[in-house]
Amino acid sequence: MRKKETIDPIAVGKRIKDIRGGRTLHEFAKLIGVSHMSVKRYEEGTLPDINTMMAIAKVGKEDLGRLLLGKPLPADVRDQRPLKFIIDSPDKARSGWPNEADYITVPLTAGTIAAGSPRITEDDVIDYFLIHLRAIKKSGASRNLISCRLEGDSMLPHLCSGDIVVIDRGIDKEKLDENKIYAIFEDGGITAKKIQKEGYHLYLIPTNHSERVRHIDLRENDSPIVGLVIGAWRNFDLGA
Repeated sequence: MRKKETIDPIAVGKRIKDIRGGRTLHEFAKLIGVSHMSVKRYEEGTLPDINTMMAIAKVGKEDLGRLLLGKPLPADVRDQRPLKFIIDSPDKARSGWPNEADYITVPLTAGTIAAGSPRITEDDVIDYFLIHLRAIKKSGASRNLISCRLEGDSMLPHLCSGDIVVIDRGIDKEKLDENKIYAIFEDGGITAKKIQKEGYHLYLIPTNHSERVRHIDLRENDSPIVGLVIGAWRNFDLGA
């Protein structure tokens, strides 16, 4: 009786990353016909479907068996029985895994965004994370989202330095809510503030009362609003 072969998803992910080599996630994703976020998950240990696996093997000019198992599939033509594989994963209920179609990918940018336009290039993106469509619908946000890390304490206690803020760029920038927090271009970078508009004057209002209100002259910068801050994520350090 043939011994069952065991697939290690983490080892497969490492072999996929080796095949990708110096290509970016976007470049490799285009070659195999999936999203760049799917490639990221494959490299982290999520197994692709068989068609994607074959596409990866083809791009890498690799034997499918070596990609799956780290060694070639048996070549004994006298034995036509299919190989049996076991997915070696702590979570056996794979059918319960999240559906990729239920999430959108949000890029996390490195540092500030270039002043003048909220356009993000691949070089600016340092990571991605997923937001479920239910959360997007509940917040009323568009899908035109980016995220960046916040620096400074001007928005305490609502936002802390180091928080990752999620910004909706698809808002109507003519209809502003003074009770909400916006991402604003200021001094070549991005800042998070409550705002108040009076004529040509846009006041940037911190929630930390020890910080001063700042001002932008809209005659000099007529479109400083990047978008609405719809949420934030942070790491907790309890000093353990």
